[in-house]
Amino acid sequence: MEAQTQDCLNVVQGQLLQGSPEDQFSGVSINSRTVSKGELFVCIAGERFDGHDFLAEVIDKGVGGIILSDSDKLPHKPGPSAQKPFVIEVSDTLKALQDLASFQRKRFPFKVVAITGTNGKSTTKEMIASILATKFKTLKTQGNLNNHIGLPLTLLKREPSHEVGVLEMGMSAAGEIKELAAIAQPDIGVITNISEGHLLHLKSLKDIQSAKGELFDSLTEDSTAIVNADDPLVLELARSLRAKTITFGIDHPADVQASEIESKGNAGFQFKVKLFDQTISVRLPYLGYCNIYNTLAALATSHSLGIQEEAMTRGLENYQRMAQRNEQIQHGGMDLINDAYNANPRSMTEALKTLNNFTTQGQRIFVMGDMLELGDLSVPAHKNLGEEIAQSKTNILVTVGELASLSGKKVQDLAGDKIQVAEFSDHQSAADFLIQQAVSGDCVLFKGSRGTAMEKILQIFIANKN
Repeated sequence: MEAQTQDCLNVVQGQLLQGSPEDQFSGVSINSRTVSKGELFVCIAGERFDGHDFLAEVIDKGVGGIILSDSDKLPHKPGPSAQKPFVIEVSDTLKALQDLASFQRKRFPFKVVAITGTNGKSTTKEMIASILATKFKTLKTQGNLNNHIGLPLTLLKREPSHEVGVLEMGMSAAGEIKELAAIAQPDIGVITNISEGHLLHLKSLKDIQSAKGELFDSLTEDSTAIVNADDPLVLELARSLRAKTITFGIDHPADVQASEIESKGNAGFQFKVKLFDQTISVRLPYLGYCNIYNTLAALATSHSLGIQEEAMTRGLENYQRMAQRNEQIQHGGMDLINDAYNANPRSMTEALKTLNNFTTQGQRIFVMGDMLELGDLSVPAHKNLGEEIAQSKTNILVTVGELASLSGKKVQDLAGDKIQVAEFSDHQSAADFLIQQAVSGDCVLFKGSRGTAMEKILQIFIANKN
């Protein structure tokens, strides 16, 4: 973002304490460690740090301007020095950041695609961006910066040359997606699916549906909703839409529909896609049946923006899978599947299917951590997962955490000696067990909620297993 002080003043409705309305800045940052000379530094108070505490540091780095809410934290009194950054005081710096992002979104012609859903948001976002990049200069959410701070920061990176933005929207409570949509003003809204998750603040599946539905609620008659025809909760939201709809699915009739799905074992899937009146062949070299749905959502979105079939195929070929999402690693003759980025009941079930279908000469080992943020559903969800594992092809179940141990106990009750169960409370102990048990030919899958950091077990295992 490039602008003048006057633009900031108009947008954030603040008070200019220092500098001139004609002062310029280029770029916006909230991170004192990475802020560059000439950028606008916005003092955000987070859980661990407050940007106001680093004002001396960012001034030494030559920032072009500062937005703050507490002028008493300035390391010197405002003065008429040309070397000093302009300073604007506001009552709420987070709102100022968001207002600037909304301003930047509207400055130049720009199409915005917004993606939310319980599972598959990041993968679908990356697939859409990869396809759209074949035709448009595309801005996308980096990593999972999908919240009330990350989304504005993404929009503030847009340049006049950007034609399309692909923005991921996460949430943990009602009203959050509504707030993000008000900033981003999406032209296209994608809801990948709706299932249990974030039940600490949202007490029921209906609450989750309503919160995710805030994205569709934000769409106008000129917008397009990308609708999962195989998800009843998403389909229900679509019935009252003002926007145009494009449906995708496998099991139910849809505008964009997969058929003739062939599993290529450990090498992914091949299938046909009916794309309205066209048919294309897709080769998806990734594990996880759920990725077929992510692909369909990406194709439907791309079609809505006029991407041709050949470019869709090329864009999918260029897609780079994100780390810790069904990431395959070969080590010591073993197949290790790092799916440790996050977990909830539906994604755990999908991971179990992936392990069941993985072709291996040895044992199938499922290393699972707790599923977090499930509220009152925590205990029954882990017990239900245990029932699923007991019916699976798993040979060894390794649990880490008190909740995961509930799954282990259920497996012991139902499967007996058929499945070996090992329960642990820490990463090191679980890794030590795996180092002793896993051998060449085995397949080991790692899965758990982000807070359990199950990838640490994988890292210890790789570092110590010959």
